[in-house]
Amino acid sequence: MAPSPQDSSATRDPKIFFLHIPKTAGMSLNGLFVRNYRGRPHYNVQIKDISEADWLACLDRMEKTPREELDQYQIFKGHMIYGLHKFVPGPAEYITFLRDPVKRLISHYKMVRRQNMFSPDHQIDPSRSDWNLGAYPAFIRSLDNYQTRALSGMDFQIPFGGCSEEHLKLAMDNMDRDFKFVGLTEQFDLSLLLLRRVCGWGWRYYSPDNVAPETPVPISTDVIDALRRLNRFDLALYRHAQERFDRLVDQYGWKLQVELKVYGLGNRMHQGLHRGKAEIGRKPASGRPG
Repeated sequence: MAPSPQDSSATRDPKIFFLHIPKTAGMSLNGLFVRNYRGRPHYNVQIKDISEADWLACLDRMEKTPREELDQYQIFKGHMIYGLHKFVPGPAEYITFLRDPVKRLISHYKMVRRQNMFSPDHQIDPSRSDWNLGAYPAFIRSLDNYQTRALSGMDFQIPFGGCSEEHLKLAMDNMDRDFKFVGLTEQFDLSLLLLRRVCGWGWRYYSPDNVAPETPVPISTDVIDALRRLNRFDLALYRHAQERFDRLVDQYGWKLQVELKVYGLGNRMHQGLHRGKAEIGRKPASGRPG
């Protein structure tokens, strides 16, 4: 059906949805979102842990917000799963970053350990039905192909261990149809340079945000092997994103590789200056004896 003369959704710029998957460098990316889309109204999806209760509360807020008010926002960002665009008038496109599933899970586990969700001597135990993670239910879902769950939009309808080839196909189809850009955490700088070309971002340096100090947390090879087996769909989704990413890199050729070296050098200088300013700010002011 053709839009009515009063409906301008066919010609307006798409709404941008930043689907922030936990532990994919999203906090660092969030600052770049703010700077690149300054002046464009942002809607922050205020969800800390993507629990079912929090997600339903978010959808309830969206449903109760007048469509005219939602239509004023151009950027929607935060922890979410695919499908939020259905509540917002007009066309939409997604941006997200994926990360190697096992590395993402280990990083997430270290974070919840630092938050004292588990005891200092806690050990992941795949022989138990809840992997000995029952004290933090939201993490159990994260443990089971979370990136596939998020991009399929079916997260809360899938029981633990219930992810399937059907959900993987749905996630891949959504990615290929509605995601304008899918970056890779492991190639963060290169992803930013591709965002310049795909989404018109500016040349902006960054300092890593919300990066935890390296803390040794013993995780056995048996647990890592079990994580790989459980997250076989996330591994397949990640490979799909890598192939898509590599095709985009090849499209821009050698000039992109030269630009990456220049950008990396400049950003290391930027981060060094940032750390220097932070150190100066932490030093106590020296006073003269009176």
